[in-house]
Amino acid sequence: MARHRKCAVPVPLDRARRRLAAALTAVSALGATFLAVAVTPAAPPAPDRTPAATTSDLAQASGK
Repeated sequence: MARHRKCAVPVPLDRARRRLAAALTAVSALGATFLAVAVTPAAPPAPDRTPAATTSDLAQASGK
């Protein structure tokens, strides 16, 4: 019977792949965060909405 062996992947190569994956994940998360903050929305706010400067804390506290 033939034995199935695990692929012979050198440990440093595996470690480098994991580090690359972690680095790409971190860079993409930071890039998405930067774009969300820096880019202005394409559409203006809806006319039936109040400006974003006010908060909803008062409405939540009063139970309305």
